[in-house]
Formats: sequence, C-alpha cells, structure tokens
Amino acid sequence: MADVTGTTYAGEAFIGYLSELRIGQNDGSPETFVALADVTLITPGDMTTGVLEKTHLRSPDRHREKLLTLRDSGPFQFQGNYRPGHGSHTVAGGDGFSATHNLVSLWRDCTEANFEIELPPAAGSPAIVLEFRGGVSKYQIGALGTDVKCDFTAEITPLRAYTLP
Repeated sequence: MADVTGTTYAGEAFIGYLSELRIGQNDGSPETFVALADVTLITPGDMTTGVLEKTHLRSPDRHREKLLTLRDSGPFQFQGNYRPGHGSHTVAGGDGFSATHNLVSLWRDCTEANFEIELPPAAGSPAIVLEFRGGVSKYQIGALGTDVKCDFTAEITPLRAYTLP
C-alpha cells in the first residue's frame, strides 16, 4: 500500500483462521515442524524496550531525559482443546511429535526448541511465518467437569531476539 497521508482508503484486516503453531522436532537439517493440535487462540508476547532515566539537575527545558536500553520479548500465550491422546500433549509423543519435542516434554525437561507461527495469507499474499527460539514456560490443563470442555493454556517464552516478518 502506498503512503496514505491525507488520503481516504479502504481498511484492511484479517482473522486468525488457518493460523497454526508448530514445534520443531530437532531432527536435523532441514528441521521438521509439527503443528500443535486444536489450538484456538494465539496471543503474541509484548515487545518492550527498557527505559533508563538520565535526568540531572541541569536537564534542558526542565524536562526528564531518558535513554532507551535493551529490547525484550514477552511470552506467547496460547490455548486450545486439551487432547490427552494426541502426541502434542503426551510425554510419549506420536502423531509426528518426538518423545522429547512435544508440549509436555519441552515444559517438563526445560528444553529449548524452535517454534513457528504461521499467520493466514492476506489478500493475494503468501502466508507469513514467524520463527523464534524459545521454551515452554507454562502448561496448564483446564477444568475437568461434566458441563465444560477441557482446555489447556500454555506459554512459550522467546529466548532470543526475533524479527516480525
């Protein structure tokens, strides 16, 4: 899209339908990525930059002075339908997941892994894939009851800088 300064234009948006979260299987090059089953929501982590105050008694314009420091990436949060029989949620693996690179094993063993989140293609464009290195920092099975479906929530914390496509 061209510069939109001072113009009117039709808005663009997309929904998350067809997105998927994939876990690398650490199986060589090229690495195989397998999609986590039944994901219903993916919320990317916040991207922040630290701010250090450098104000002194003679700061110009009687205004605080600041210095930007290091960037950080918060955890990706996601939820879905808990599938105890699927390889993505069992220590044994299966369904394309190894015994060491499924959601539960990565959390239990504090193992680093490669992850991909594929966003749906926007009008006439190819799909966008966000790649990052991280670790499963939260895994929780939801309520068990007679009138509720059992879901799960989890977080993957990026361990290094990554770039939005």
